[in-house]
Amino acid sequence: TAVARQQPFAMNFLEQILQMLANPLLVSVLFAIGAQAILIELSSPGGWVAGFIGVLALALGLYGAGQLPVNWLGLGLIVVAFALFAAEALATNHGALGVTGAVTLLAGLLVLFNSPGSPEFARISVPGAVGVSVITAAFFIFVAMKAMAAQKRQPRTGAEGLLGQTALVRKAFATTKEAGAYAGMVLVNGELWQARAEEPIAAGEKVAVTAVSGLLLTVKRQQG
Repeated sequence: TAVARQQPFAMNFLEQILQMLANPLLVSVLFAIGAQAILIELSSPGGWVAGFIGVLALALGLYGAGQLPVNWLGLGLIVVAFALFAAEALATNHGALGVTGAVTLLAGLLVLFNSPGSPEFARISVPGAVGVSVITAAFFIFVAMKAMAAQKRQPRTGAEGLLGQTALVRKAFATTKEAGAYAGMVLVNGELWQARAEEPIAAGEKVAVTAVSGLLLTVKRQQG
């Protein structure tokens, strides 16, 4: 009987890339990068780079997961974890949801690839799963805290922004009361406003805005 000759065939570049994607740790990293990039895109709309990177990373991660024996319960836990991270970004008190998401993500990654009977090459190490979970949770908590800080620094506009502002009297509040108050004009934030006060106030004095009613301000003499 003739012995069959073995003819080796080298994989091309694309085949090597696709084979590399069938790595549980790389799949986990791609899922994490995809979720983080999409969060950046949603929090700062108008661009496309972060969204493109996020979709590409998730697509590559799903392809890699498709080449491995995965557990659907693990995939469900990962989805729940990312939902918790998204809720963390919208919450007013930060930390609890992020930690819960990290624990859920860790459990999901371990269940996803480490099912009974899975070959060794398809398993993810505990340190690898812990690293991906901690880094992902830290990123989401960091983004949430930055968003909260930016919201606190957001400049107030309209009537809310005028309350408590210091204004300069440009037209003295007359000695004759009109509708129970003295009428005058003040300059605040570079704009002239009609104003009313409970006492006469001379031009050039500083006053504080205490109320806003339409286009009419209520002011009082600033102490000190």
